[in-house]
Amino acid sequence: MANNGKRSRVALIFVSVLFTLIGGELILRVISHSDMDGNMYVADRRVRPFQFPIKSLEKKLETYVEKGTSYTRYDPDLGWAVRPSSQSENGLYFSNSAGVRTSSSRQETPVEPLPGTLRIAIFGDSFTHGDDVPYEESWGAVLEKSMNEHGHRTEVINLGGQGYAIDQAFLRWRKHGKPLHPHLVLFGFQNSNVKRSMNLIRLLYSPSTGIIFSKPRFIFKNDAIQLINVPTAPPKNLISIFKNFENWEIRDNEFFYLKSNYEDSPIYQSRLASFIITGVATKFSSRRKGYDFFARDSMSRKIVWRIIEQFKREVEKEGGRFMIVHLPTKKPIKRLQNGRDLKYHNLLEDLQANFELIDPSPELIHHVNVSSFDDLFSDRSSHYSKVGNQVIGEVVAKTLLSPK
Repeated sequence: MANNGKRSRVALIFVSVLFTLIGGELILRVISHSDMDGNMYVADRRVRPFQFPIKSLEKKLETYVEKGTSYTRYDPDLGWAVRPSSQSENGLYFSNSAGVRTSSSRQETPVEPLPGTLRIAIFGDSFTHGDDVPYEESWGAVLEKSMNEHGHRTEVINLGGQGYAIDQAFLRWRKHGKPLHPHLVLFGFQNSNVKRSMNLIRLLYSPSTGIIFSKPRFIFKNDAIQLINVPTAPPKNLISIFKNFENWEIRDNEFFYLKSNYEDSPIYQSRLASFIITGVATKFSSRRKGYDFFARDSMSRKIVWRIIEQFKREVEKEGGRFMIVHLPTKKPIKRLQNGRDLKYHNLLEDLQANFELIDPSPELIHHVNVSSFDDLFSDRSSHYSKVGNQVIGEVVAKTLLSPK
């Protein structure tokens, strides 16, 4: 009788597990969806096996080629850059003939600074470019206005690039900033750009991106950093690269490609198995969440440190001053508000110790405490709102105006 009871319990457990698995499988089949390339998603999580975004790239290329007037265009040295004398489709962004973001008047940027005018050039990603706000509300424009209101004739040249990594910000200084002879260079440091500096093809870093370009990146060779993928692959060439990715000569330098993610297996016929395996692999893969991009001994940290050092050296060689502006995004601000260390606090501390760095975090947190967190960010995205940009611009101006 005891054996019969034991068998019954085992059978009950087995049936319960079986029904749980079947239920999980059915639920995932109902809530999952696929994109045009055959990638399967559960909510916003892509599950194995991954597919290269060939069809979606082809569609985006058609739009890019047809328009021919997009605000951002292919650049062989930078991957992509603001198209000179253009306007974004949403009507928010304008550029002059030098590819500098400007107001709707498209005020031109003379090669040489005007006499008695402090020329500041700012470099970075979309947070520096001022995405989701008109030019007049971007922190670069706020900085210029504040400096002039305090009696310091100032011109701010916005050379931020949407989706840029640290390497691209530096390379844009070389290509577009250096010829304009700025007296002061401000590099807008946004922590995600450390990760982007390990990326070659934007679609592999962010599959849902509208950026259809590849980018250069630095690697170590003989204890020095060296550029690869220059000139960058034109967008149309990415299709053939994806179709024969294993034979791409610089494949191993694409940090956000993991071969096992793209390998098919019979077990992936089960959505539940795909979901579980993808979750475990993503969590423990050294190329994803398990990798600390900001650790002092990490390759990513070493590379971006060398880039920033070189950035500073080249600016100073041209007679300019180099400073870093910390641009904390939503998650970092929430961590600071809750009294927690930033995930990249060691890197930030080292930057503060070795470079001139402006950190608006205290003022941003103060605003959150007296007003609200949401005030700082755009309704459209995670970028700064008019208020967030105002805080950044005023803090930078105050720092520059303060006696040394």
